[in-house]
Amino acid sequence: MLPFTLDVYISKKYIHASIMHRMSNKVVAVASTNSKDLRSVLHSRCDLNACRVVGQVLAERAKEADVFTSLYYTRKNEKLEGKLLAVVDSIKERGITLLM
Repeated sequence: MLPFTLDVYISKKYIHASIMHRMSNKVVAVASTNSKDLRSVLHSRCDLNACRVVGQVLAERAKEADVFTSLYYTRKNEKLEGKLLAVVDSIKERGITLLM
C-alpha cells in the first residue's frame, strides 16, 4: 500500500490539487490557482492551461518532498477527462508515477 494520495478539486473558479500522506493525513505538496504565486501569473484560473500549470507546480513540489509515486482514486461519477485529465497528465509528464 502506497503512503501518498493525490486529491484534485476543480470548481467553477479555481483548481486545487494536493498530495497527502495517508497515514498521518498531512499535506506534503499543494498547488492552487488561488495561491499568490500562481494568481499573478495565470490569465484565467480555471481553463486548461491553468490545470496544466497546477499539475506542473504540484509535481515539482512533490519531488522536493521526495514523493515520486502516488495513488489517485476518481470520485463517484467522476470521469478522467477534460480539466482533470490535464492536471493528471501534467503531473505524469513531470515524473510522478500515478497509480489508479
